[in-house]
Amino acid sequence: MKTKFAFKAIFISILCLSISMQSCKKKDDSTVADPDSKQHNEDVNNIKSTADNTNSDVNNLIQNIPAFGKNASPMSGEICGATIDSSDLYDVIPTLYINFDSTVVCPLPNRKRSGTLKVELISGARWSDAGSVLKITHINYKVLFPDLANHYLVFNGSKYLTDVNGIDWIGVWLGSSTILLRERSYDMVVTFDNGESSSWQTARTSEWGYVGSRGEFFTIVNGDTTIDSKTVDSWGVTRFGTPFTTYVEQAWRSNTTCGWWRPTAGIYSSITSGFTVKATFGTDASGIQLGGTGCTYGFKIEWTYPGSTGSTVLGYW
Repeated sequence: MKTKFAFKAIFISILCLSISMQSCKKKDDSTVADPDSKQHNEDVNNIKSTADNTNSDVNNLIQNIPAFGKNASPMSGEICGATIDSSDLYDVIPTLYINFDSTVVCPLPNRKRSGTLKVELISGARWSDAGSVLKITHINYKVLFPDLANHYLVFNGSKYLTDVNGIDWIGVWLGSSTILLRERSYDMVVTFDNGESSSWQTARTSEWGYVGSRGEFFTIVNGDTTIDSKTVDSWGVTRFGTPFTTYVEQAWRSNTTCGWWRPTAGIYSSITSGFTVKATFGTDASGIQLGGTGCTYGFKIEWTYPGSTGSTVLGYW
């Protein structure tokens, strides 16, 4: 049996949150999750959460450069634990480099980051214009979790974000409009702290908005392609060398009130050649989904593996 990437996490959305590790809650003594299916579920969750946090950082940065493009305004944004190199901001392809220092502990959850994110506006005059496209290249981008025995992931590869409807920053803050992004990735390689790696392709949309009456940001994430009439979020090769496909049965929802790392809704199924694992988010301690409105206990995992089927409920950490 291969060494397992030990920390628990959940499919995450699009920014970040805190909380400490929780122990597993099992429906009964016989429902011990198969290690490989549980590990793959954790990998899907951790990789998605890190990708969503990257999107959040980039959008928050560009928000401070409203005209990000050929006529961009002066650089004024910042990201925790990073310096921003804007020396190529006025090139034919406007470019920013986000260089992480590997030492600053950024909260929610606590993490240290190193490496570089290269952000290019490859289509459109400004990022806020409908149809504009960003290319985000991950160059040895490492995310380390000091509270989780220094476990880490390293990303290399590119993804593309399309501004679907155009971004009205004022409208977002007033709650009269949202931001809708389409994400594509074709060549992402993720390396884990035990030296194993997996390859990923993604196709998803994420909608971001703000509810002023509650002082709450929210996001809704869904798959954005179909296979056999099913909505697909990601596919590729697991750390075990087997192909996988992740289907979205219910869109992921989370907010800043409950925490980006504690989704209130979402059902994802990941199918490999060796096992199937399904995660239902926004449940109570018994595994019943609560409707996607209030804050919840955690999520339920169900698996099918040769010679083993079962389920367990995990609390958000």
